[in-house]
Amino acid sequence: MLSICKTLLIIFFISLSFQNLQAQKLILYTGNDSYVKVGQEKSYILARGEPAFANFFDLKVPSHYFLITPKGDKRKITLYRKTLYDPWFNTPRIAYEIKIKPEEKGDYLLCIEEEDTLTLEGKLQKSFAKTVIHVEREATWDNFCGFPLEIKPLTRPYGLKRGSLFRGQILLEGKPLKEAELEIERLRLKLNLEELPKDSTGEINVPLFIKKIKTDERGYFYTNFEEEGWWVITAKILRGVKIYGNKTYPFQLQAHLWIYVYP
Repeated sequence: MLSICKTLLIIFFISLSFQNLQAQKLILYTGNDSYVKVGQEKSYILARGEPAFANFFDLKVPSHYFLITPKGDKRKITLYRKTLYDPWFNTPRIAYEIKIKPEEKGDYLLCIEEEDTLTLEGKLQKSFAKTVIHVEREATWDNFCGFPLEIKPLTRPYGLKRGSLFRGQILLEGKPLKEAELEIERLRLKLNLEELPKDSTGEINVPLFIKKIKTDERGYFYTNFEEEGWWVITAKILRGVKIYGNKTYPFQLQAHLWIYVYP
């Protein structure tokens, strides 16, 4: 009983530290890297939550989900509902499995567009996520899903090692987005709440988990990845207001690029 109370107390204080982390993200990853051969099946997990803190929430079926082939064709994919456990409360969450079986060599693009969703901070948010799937031959790894807000990789987004420098550009309606704030974080599926790093004031050191940078005048940015595993780069921008359920909310676009990093 004492252990349960201690855990709940830790979660309470962490939640106070998460005031700026209430816009949950689309999570898109697989059990290893982003490589597969022609005719092989590879499964990706699609979920919703806070990647850096192993905190997961139920995900509604996205409004659009598809593959872009190496030739630029759009292909339908199927979502299979599955359960992903949130380790904070050992609570089952709704997630989805995507099974990919490529028919040709080259780089595929897995694209996800979420329904408009209310965040805990009172914003209406539409999220977009993508990742590159490498199939034996390098080609078109800088292709687009066609989202209104999208991250263009200028460094090949696979074959990266820990510490690699990554360059990219943020585009809004096809035009460079200057001074856009980006968040970069590594996916964690487990988190020991009692071993979270603290700063000199004794509080949970949240900035250690999520890096923040800004694009330059032409929408370019640079970052690196300090650890192995799946990483996500996230760009956000407010786009006026939108009516949802007979109420008006600030409307935010959020774009993700998921990348695997080797040791």
